[in-house]
Amino acid sequence: MFLFVTFVLLTSYRLKHLSLLPMHLEPSFDTWTVLFLLAALHGFVVAYLLNKKSSGIIGANKMLALIILLFSVSMLYYVAFWTNYANKYTWLNHWVDSVPFLYGPFMFYYLLRFNEQPTKWRWNWHLMPFYIFTAFKLPFILREILGKPAWLKNYFFLPMSENLTAIIYSFIILQCISMLIYGAFIFRYVFQEKNKLNRFAVEGERSKLKWLQQMAVFYFIFSLALTSYWVLVFTQLLKIEYDYGISVIMTVFIYWVGYKGFHQPAVVNEIIAAPEQMEPEQRIPDKPMNVISPLKKELIKKYYKSSLTALDAESGKQRLLNLMDEEMVWQNDNLKMQDVATKLELSTHHLSQILNELCGQTWADFITTYRIEHAKKLLADENYNGKVLAVAFDCGFNNKSTFNTAFKKHTGLSPSVFREQHLRRQTG
Repeated sequence: MFLFVTFVLLTSYRLKHLSLLPMHLEPSFDTWTVLFLLAALHGFVVAYLLNKKSSGIIGANKMLALIILLFSVSMLYYVAFWTNYANKYTWLNHWVDSVPFLYGPFMFYYLLRFNEQPTKWRWNWHLMPFYIFTAFKLPFILREILGKPAWLKNYFFLPMSENLTAIIYSFIILQCISMLIYGAFIFRYVFQEKNKLNRFAVEGERSKLKWLQQMAVFYFIFSLALTSYWVLVFTQLLKIEYDYGISVIMTVFIYWVGYKGFHQPAVVNEIIAAPEQMEPEQRIPDKPMNVISPLKKELIKKYYKSSLTALDAESGKQRLLNLMDEEMVWQNDNLKMQDVATKLELSTHHLSQILNELCGQTWADFITTYRIEHAKKLLADENYNGKVLAVAFDCGFNNKSTFNTAFKKHTGLSPSVFREQHLRRQTG
């Protein structure tokens, strides 16, 4: 709705550059701008400490530090604008105009890193709007730094003069769309994570989900506030108090993260008891690190503080294998990891640990292996007359394409070729 109103107004009015402050005022601070300046400076400190933090999930800490840094830099510019310093020192302008294109990708990626979610993140695609808008804004920055050189005026500003306003506000609309789209993806992701929990979830998993939900709610409020801000700009209804509202949200977030972020061991870790709190016979035997593979080192690091003991892990693995062999639950094409975890009376995190450490596979690979092995038996059976599609359905695949891809990945052959070769051998 906001974006529709914005589009109508853009096509109905000749938009002018918004200036909330009279041009002739001397630079000065008031109570609000002092508070926002202090919040921005505090944000730099929080970002630095998060970046240096060696506990918790380090990759997530660094991404959160970057988000805080963006807020702090943006807020410094807002303060410069409100106090009229941006008008006196014009080289301060335009530096943060493209930053809103970063909020969505950075927040989504932070949640993935925080949740230790493996992902093939293609940064260049997500950051392409930021790159394009930054390139467009570069002449504006150079104009202020270089004292409005004639060559920039002649080769950029004069040829673009009729379209500059439309282009700038088109980018602003795209920023609002981008933030709202990423907000939808963030809420969808958090909802999926919530559905993964079962009644055996450990306290750490619930705390982790709560943090994801809080971050999602904050991002929704912030993106909605920023979109509403531009709607007020386009309708010429913006007041300085509304402008302050964006910075109030940023300030609350900075101080909230400053308080909550440094309690991350309690918030993040998916554990109840650390290894040092266990009895010696409960711990998984230690091995010299130089004889452990890089992948195993990552798993040790990831599960170092897990409350799952060696005995419980081995017991869980045996129950898992029995469930696969006896009940053949992998034939269910809608089978989810949390369903199996519930049957085994384990949390999804502990089941994941058993699969990674004791089976050496991810959940998807583990289930696919059972399905492919059964498919190989069916295809090699001369008494089985079902078509390839029937084999796929019998083994828990919900379509032929997925089955063919998985089968070829595991065997190097298509199902049809595999069947022909085995039947040819049997018939001599």
